Amino acid sequence: SVWLVTLPYDSAAIGTLGARGVQSRGWADPQNWKSLTTGGNYNSKRPGEPLTPGKFYDLTFDLQPGDRVIPPGKQLALMIMSSDRDFTLWPLPGTRLTVDLSRTKIVLPVVGGAAALSRAVAP
Repeated sequence: SVWLVTLPYDSAAIGTLGARGVQSRGWADPQNWKSLTTGGNYNSKRPGEPLTPGKFYDLTFDLQPGDRVIPPGKQLALMIMSSDRDFTLWPLPGTRLTVDLSRTKIVLPVVGGAAALSRAVAP
């Protein structure tokens, strides 16, 4: 489970949609890693497979789309969790999840492209 949140996190409504600290969410079951590769079939009916402890698996999946304006003073953060109580299977107690940050990326579309982003974050 992945959440894209704004920091500092608070429960105040942001923007016209009334979004609060959580800006977007996404879910993926790592046991379905064969279907969650770049250009993967996100609607695959392939059954999941048990994972091998200590082995890394590459996953690609989308977060829920949304149009947001991040107010001045806010930052974006990515929260990665082993489960989402409301939407995913719960792992067994003691299950560990390791994320290779050097190979992790998020792609955020920005209206106006790279030039608009540079202007928005300039001091």
